[in-house]
Amino acid sequence: MKKKLIFILIINILFVFFLGCAKEDKKVITVGAEISLKDSLNQIVEQFQQSNKNIIVNIEFDASKLLRKQASKGTNLDLIILASKDDMEELEKAKVISESKEILENNMIVAGRKKIDKLEEIKGYRVAIGDPEYSPAGVYSIEILKNSQLFEEIKPDIVLARDVRSAMQYVDLYEVDYAFIYKTESKVMKNAQIVYEIPNELHSPIIYSCGILSGKESEEIKSFYKFLGNGNSREIFLKYGFKVLDPRNKINVEKMKNKGEKK
Repeated sequence: MKKKLIFILIINILFVFFLGCAKEDKKVITVGAEISLKDSLNQIVEQFQQSNKNIIVNIEFDASKLLRKQASKGTNLDLIILASKDDMEELEKAKVISESKEILENNMIVAGRKKIDKLEEIKGYRVAIGDPEYSPAGVYSIEILKNSQLFEEIKPDIVLARDVRSAMQYVDLYEVDYAFIYKTESKVMKNAQIVYEIPNELHSPIIYSCGILSGKESEEIKSFYKFLGNGNSREIFLKYGFKVLDPRNKINVEKMKNKGEKK
């Protein structure tokens, strides 16, 4: 009986040991991602891990400008995805990013419950936008209002939200009448709808870029980086309403341009 108990104990110890070894073999990568990618990116990570069982992808979702600041000050992030070309370019100039590419494009809409024929019709109503200090969506919203000569009139009725997802929730929960949000955010609204599609010429192009942080260029990180915008991830992004861009590496494109200039 004692021998049997000892044998079972040894088997359990070996099982725990090998289970621990299996966990240690898995590589963990941490991604900082723009909050408006939450639904699509969670699904993409599931797809990626199905064929890359040795890699665990952890995602920290936040407003793009906060993620940029986090990356600038030193961070646990390995890869970053932002909804602003300017923010990514700042990181590249500071040598925080070693490699980047543009993967997605989005559009701005007005969300609410009553359709409007022109932007001027939001005057006199409470309007939620992302706080431009943190959220690129807020920067695009201010740009739209200024280009429409509406900013000064609308300003007293603007409600600032931490990010674009929060602005969407404000209008969805009846806390404001309208919200300026990305078109893709309308996919998760329950009590509001798209009431006006904002012309693209009223704001800068909404480009999402992903970049690998300097010193974090492992094979696992590069594998996930390549997966973004390709294969199954492309189909998922399209399903959530994003426009998927040519996923060529931005640095490689610049090198090709430089070669052409030398010739």
